Amino acid sequence: MKILKFLVTILVGFQCINTFADHHLESSPLSTGAMTILNLIADDPAAYTEFQKGNSDVFASMGAMLGGACVAVSGNDSPGEMQMFTFFPNLEGAFGMWDMMATSPTIKNIQTDLRGSRELTGNQTLQIINGYEGEIYETWATRTVEVNPTNPAAYLQAVSALDAAYKQNGFSDIEFDVYQSIASGNSASYTVIAVAPSLARLGAAFDALSAERWAQDAYALVTASRSAPVSDKAYRCEQVYSAI
Repeated sequence: MKILKFLVTILVGFQCINTFADHHLESSPLSTGAMTILNLIADDPAAYTEFQKGNSDVFASMGAMLGGACVAVSGNDSPGEMQMFTFFPNLEGAFGMWDMMATSPTIKNIQTDLRGSRELTGNQTLQIINGYEGEIYETWATRTVEVNPTNPAAYLQAVSALDAAYKQNGFSDIEFDVYQSIASGNSASYTVIAVAPSLARLGAAFDALSAERWAQDAYALVTASRSAPVSDKAYRCEQVYSAI
Protein backbone atom coordinates (compact mmCIF):
# COMPACT_ATOMS: atom_id res chain seq x y z
CA MET A 1 0.00 0.00 0.00
CA LYS A 2 2.87 2.41 0.78
CA ILE A 3 4.40 1.73 -2.65
CA LEU A 4 1.03 2.31 -4.34
CA LYS A 5 0.54 5.58 -2.44
CA PHE A 6 4.02 6.73 -3.48
CA LEU A 7 3.36 5.94 -7.15
CA VAL A 8 0.03 7.77 -7.06
CA THR A 9 1.76 10.84 -5.57
CA ILE A 10 4.39 10.80 -8.30
CA LEU A 11 1.77 10.45 -11.04
CA VAL A 12 -0.27 13.34 -9.64
CA GLY A 13 2.89 15.47 -9.57
CA PHE A 14 3.70 14.71 -13.21
CA GLN A 15 0.09 15.39 -14.19
CA CYS A 16 0.27 18.82 -12.52
CA ILE A 17 3.59 19.59 -14.20
CA ASN A 18 2.21 18.70 -17.65
CA THR A 19 -0.92 20.76 -17.06
CA PHE A 20 1.09 23.89 -16.33
CA ALA A 21 3.76 23.25 -18.98
CA ASP A 22 1.21 23.83 -21.74
CA HIS A 23 0.78 27.43 -20.57
CA HIS A 24 4.47 28.31 -20.70
CA LEU A 25 5.56 27.37 -24.21
CA GLU A 26 7.34 30.24 -25.97
CA SER A 27 7.00 32.44 -22.88
CA SER A 28 9.44 33.96 -20.40
CA PRO A 29 12.65 31.96 -19.87
CA LEU A 30 11.90 31.91 -16.13
CA SER A 31 8.53 30.23 -16.61
CA THR A 32 10.10 26.76 -16.87
CA GLY A 33 13.29 25.10 -15.74
CA ALA A 34 14.76 25.00 -12.25
CA MET A 35 16.02 27.18 -9.43
CA THR A 36 18.70 26.60 -6.82
CA ILE A 37 18.73 28.30 -3.43
CA LEU A 38 21.56 28.78 -0.94
CA ASN A 39 20.14 29.62 2.47
CA LEU A 40 22.53 31.63 4.63
CA ILE A 41 23.01 34.19 7.37
CA ALA A 42 25.25 37.12 6.42
CA ASP A 43 26.95 39.56 8.79
CA ASP A 44 26.31 42.33 6.24
CA PRO A 45 23.65 41.36 3.65
CA ALA A 46 24.25 44.48 1.53
CA ALA A 47 28.00 43.82 1.32
CA TYR A 48 27.38 40.14 0.54
CA THR A 49 25.03 41.10 -2.31
CA GLU A 50 27.57 43.54 -3.76
CA PHE A 51 30.27 40.88 -3.57
CA GLN A 52 28.13 38.47 -5.58
CA LYS A 53 27.62 41.09 -8.30
CA GLY A 54 31.34 40.79 -8.98
CA ASN A 55 31.07 37.06 -9.74
CA SER A 56 29.42 37.30 -13.17
CA ASP A 57 32.07 35.03 -14.71
CA VAL A 58 31.18 32.30 -12.22
CA PHE A 59 27.44 32.58 -12.93
CA ALA A 60 28.14 32.49 -16.68
CA SER A 61 30.36 29.40 -16.36
CA MET A 62 27.50 27.62 -14.58
CA GLY A 63 25.09 28.36 -17.43
CA ALA A 64 22.86 30.43 -15.15
CA MET A 65 20.05 32.55 -16.60
CA LEU A 66 19.50 34.83 -13.61
CA GLY A 67 20.91 35.16 -10.12
CA GLY A 68 19.82 37.23 -7.16
CA ALA A 69 20.04 37.83 -3.44
CA CYS A 70 16.98 38.05 -1.18
CA VAL A 71 17.12 39.39 2.38
CA ALA A 72 14.37 38.21 4.75
CA VAL A 73 12.50 41.21 6.19
CA SER A 74 9.65 39.41 7.95
CA GLY A 75 9.35 35.87 9.27
CA ASN A 76 13.12 35.46 9.48
CA ASP A 77 14.58 33.31 12.22
CA SER A 78 17.81 35.33 12.52
CA PRO A 79 19.12 38.80 11.58
CA GLY A 80 20.91 38.71 8.23
CA GLU A 81 18.92 35.73 6.96
CA MET A 82 19.22 35.52 3.17
CA GLN A 83 18.65 33.37 0.12
CA MET A 84 20.94 33.33 -2.91
CA PHE A 85 18.97 31.99 -5.89
CA THR A 86 19.96 31.02 -9.41
CA PHE A 87 17.69 30.12 -12.34
CA PHE A 88 18.62 27.44 -14.88
CA PRO A 89 16.91 26.17 -18.05
CA ASN A 90 16.54 22.70 -16.52
CA LEU A 91 17.40 20.46 -13.58
CA GLU A 92 20.53 19.29 -15.38
CA GLY A 93 21.91 22.81 -15.10
CA ALA A 94 20.76 23.17 -11.51
CA PHE A 95 22.46 19.97 -10.37
CA GLY A 96 25.48 20.90 -12.46
CA MET A 97 25.84 23.98 -10.27
CA TRP A 98 26.14 21.82 -7.15
CA ASP A 99 28.80 19.77 -8.92
CA MET A 100 30.76 22.93 -9.79
CA MET A 101 30.49 24.21 -6.22
CA ALA A 102 32.01 20.97 -5.00
CA THR A 103 34.87 20.84 -7.50
CA SER A 104 35.69 24.30 -8.92
CA PRO A 105 38.90 25.86 -7.50
CA THR A 106 37.52 29.33 -8.27
CA ILE A 107 34.36 28.71 -6.27
CA LYS A 108 36.32 27.13 -3.44
CA ASN A 109 38.42 30.30 -3.24
CA ILE A 110 35.26 32.42 -3.10
CA GLN A 111 33.87 30.24 -0.33
CA THR A 112 37.11 30.68 1.61
CA ASP A 113 36.91 34.47 1.23
CA LEU A 114 33.32 34.47 2.53
CA ARG A 115 33.78 32.00 5.36
CA GLY A 116 34.18 34.62 8.06
CA SER A 117 31.26 36.80 6.95
CA ARG A 118 28.42 34.36 6.40
CA GLU A 119 27.07 31.02 7.59
CA LEU A 120 25.55 28.59 5.10
CA THR A 121 22.41 26.92 6.50
CA GLY A 122 21.26 24.67 3.64
CA ASN A 123 20.75 24.19 -0.08
CA GLN A 124 17.57 23.60 -2.07
CA THR A 125 16.75 22.60 -5.64
CA LEU A 126 13.32 23.50 -7.00
CA GLN A 127 11.67 22.55 -10.27
CA ILE A 128 9.55 25.30 -11.77
CA ILE A 129 5.90 24.25 -12.11
CA ASN A 130 4.20 27.57 -12.80
CA GLY A 131 6.99 30.08 -13.27
CA TYR A 132 7.58 33.78 -13.59
CA GLU A 133 6.35 35.58 -16.71
CA GLY A 134 6.51 39.22 -15.61
CA GLU A 135 8.98 42.06 -15.91
CA ILE A 136 12.57 41.32 -14.87
CA TYR A 137 13.30 43.82 -12.07
CA GLU A 138 16.57 45.06 -10.63
CA THR A 139 14.97 45.02 -7.17
CA TRP A 140 11.66 43.47 -6.08
CA ALA A 141 9.84 41.83 -3.19
CA THR A 142 8.51 38.35 -2.52
CA ARG A 143 6.39 36.46 -0.05
CA THR A 144 7.60 32.86 0.01
CA VAL A 145 5.28 30.20 1.42
CA GLU A 146 6.26 26.54 1.75
CA VAL A 147 3.32 24.13 1.82
CA ASN A 148 2.32 20.47 1.77
CA PRO A 149 -0.98 20.39 -0.15
CA THR A 150 -3.58 17.83 0.85
CA ASN A 151 -4.68 17.77 -2.80
CA PRO A 152 -1.77 18.82 -5.08
CA ALA A 153 -3.79 19.02 -8.30
CA ALA A 154 -6.53 21.14 -6.69
CA TYR A 155 -3.95 23.31 -4.96
CA LEU A 156 -2.05 24.12 -8.17
CA GLN A 157 -5.30 24.94 -9.95
CA ALA A 158 -6.34 27.20 -7.04
CA VAL A 159 -3.03 29.11 -7.10
CA SER A 160 -3.38 29.59 -10.85
CA ALA A 161 -6.93 30.91 -10.35
CA LEU A 162 -5.71 33.25 -7.59
CA ASP A 163 -3.03 34.62 -9.91
CA ALA A 164 -5.65 35.22 -12.62
CA ALA A 165 -8.02 36.91 -10.15
CA TYR A 166 -5.35 39.39 -9.11
CA LYS A 167 -4.50 40.22 -12.72
CA GLN A 168 -8.18 40.78 -13.50
CA ASN A 169 -8.60 43.18 -10.58
CA GLY A 170 -5.87 45.77 -10.96
CA PHE A 171 -2.82 43.78 -9.88
CA SER A 172 -1.18 42.99 -13.22
CA ASP A 173 2.23 43.46 -11.59
CA ILE A 174 1.65 40.66 -9.05
CA GLU A 175 2.49 37.01 -9.75
CA PHE A 176 2.01 33.79 -7.81
CA ASP A 177 4.61 31.26 -8.96
CA VAL A 178 4.84 27.59 -7.97
CA TYR A 179 7.93 25.43 -7.46
CA GLN A 180 8.30 21.77 -6.49
CA SER A 181 11.07 20.60 -4.17
CA ILE A 182 13.63 18.22 -5.66
CA ALA A 183 16.21 16.70 -3.29
CA SER A 184 15.63 19.49 -0.77
CA GLY A 185 15.74 17.60 2.51
CA ASN A 186 12.88 18.30 4.89
CA SER A 187 11.52 21.20 2.84
CA ALA A 188 7.82 21.27 2.04
CA SER A 189 6.75 19.66 -1.22
CA TYR A 190 5.77 22.96 -2.87
CA THR A 191 6.93 26.56 -2.60
CA VAL A 192 4.67 29.40 -3.73
CA ILE A 193 6.33 32.76 -4.31
CA ALA A 194 4.27 35.93 -4.64
CA VAL A 195 6.30 38.48 -6.61
CA ALA A 196 5.76 42.26 -6.52
CA PRO A 197 7.85 45.25 -7.67
CA SER A 198 8.23 46.50 -4.07
CA LEU A 199 7.46 45.55 -0.50
CA ALA A 200 4.73 48.21 -0.33
CA ARG A 201 3.07 46.77 -3.43
CA LEU A 202 3.34 43.28 -1.96
CA GLY A 203 1.55 44.54 1.14
CA ALA A 204 -1.18 46.13 -0.98
CA ALA A 205 -1.73 42.82 -2.75
CA PHE A 206 -2.32 41.03 0.54
CA ASP A 207 -4.49 43.87 1.86
CA ALA A 208 -6.95 42.71 -0.79
CA LEU A 209 -7.40 39.42 1.06
CA SER A 210 -9.17 41.24 3.89
CA ALA A 211 -10.83 43.96 1.82
CA GLU A 212 -11.93 42.46 -1.51
CA ARG A 213 -14.46 39.69 -2.06
CA TRP A 214 -12.85 38.53 -5.32
CA ALA A 215 -9.54 37.93 -3.48
CA GLN A 216 -11.22 36.21 -0.54
CA ASP A 217 -13.15 33.85 -2.81
CA ALA A 218 -10.04 32.90 -4.80
CA TYR A 219 -7.89 32.49 -1.70
CA ALA A 220 -10.49 30.26 -0.03
CA LEU A 221 -9.84 27.64 -2.73
CA VAL A 222 -6.11 27.82 -2.00
CA THR A 223 -6.47 27.27 1.75
CA ALA A 224 -9.05 24.52 1.23
CA SER A 225 -6.49 22.36 -0.57
CA ARG A 226 -3.58 22.69 1.86
CA SER A 227 -2.78 22.54 5.55
CA ALA A 228 -1.09 25.38 7.43
CA PRO A 229 2.11 26.66 5.75
CA VAL A 230 5.37 25.08 6.82
CA SER A 231 7.11 28.44 6.37
CA ASP A 232 5.97 31.97 5.49
CA LYS A 233 8.52 34.77 4.92
CA ALA A 234 8.83 38.09 3.09
CA TYR A 235 12.01 39.12 1.26
CA ARG A 236 13.51 42.14 -0.44
CA CYS A 237 15.42 40.90 -3.49
CA GLU A 238 18.10 42.31 -5.76
CA GLN A 239 19.48 41.03 -9.05
CA VAL A 240 23.18 40.11 -9.05
CA TYR A 241 23.52 38.47 -12.49
CA SER A 242 21.50 38.19 -15.68
CA ALA A 243 22.05 36.45 -19.01
CA ILE A 244 18.49 37.19 -20.16
